[in-house]
Amino acid sequence: MPAATKKRSTSTRLDREAWINAALRQLAEHGIESVRVEQLAAKLGVTKGSFYWHFQDRDELYGAILELWRKRATLDLIDRLERKGDPRARLEKLLRVPFAGRKANQAAEVELSVRLWGRRDDRAKAALEEVDRLRLEYLQQLITASGVPQAEAEARAVVAYSYIRVAPTLVDAQNEALMAQCEAVIFGQDLPPA
Repeated sequence: MPAATKKRSTSTRLDREAWINAALRQLAEHGIESVRVEQLAAKLGVTKGSFYWHFQDRDELYGAILELWRKRATLDLIDRLERKGDPRARLEKLLRVPFAGRKANQAAEVELSVRLWGRRDDRAKAALEEVDRLRLEYLQQLITASGVPQAEAEARAVVAYSYIRVAPTLVDAQNEALMAQCEAVIFGQDLPPA
């Protein structure tokens, strides 16, 4: 029997987070429609009974997916940033997060899948609206604390958030000069030479 389909013994029972992580991977790779108990159990090499030990039903798993995504992609990131440097240094670090390699790419795939899910599902849409609000508020706070006038901070936060969400698809991560110019626009500074 292939390793992926061997059933695990009860001594190696998966915890709730292992199921949620598997569901997040499945979501990122194939969309919310593919997040099914049978498929996840097969990928994890366990029985469906393991799932029902941790979740009442698939709907509860969907809620857990959204909560873990919200925590990792927003709350934990803000918490890590808050432990480093002044507001400007935190903002500079945040603007570079999307270019941070494999983990950033995986996070972007999950985010895109959640956004697609939110087009058809009210709970996912509500989670997205909350995350967007938290992220924009945090960006506005950092921008204001970096010396940008309050009257401009909201608009610059929207520009910064748009940059964070889209720039990795438009800008080569090796193009430091272009990234520095984009960051200067966000900070309201003169552009450095290209």
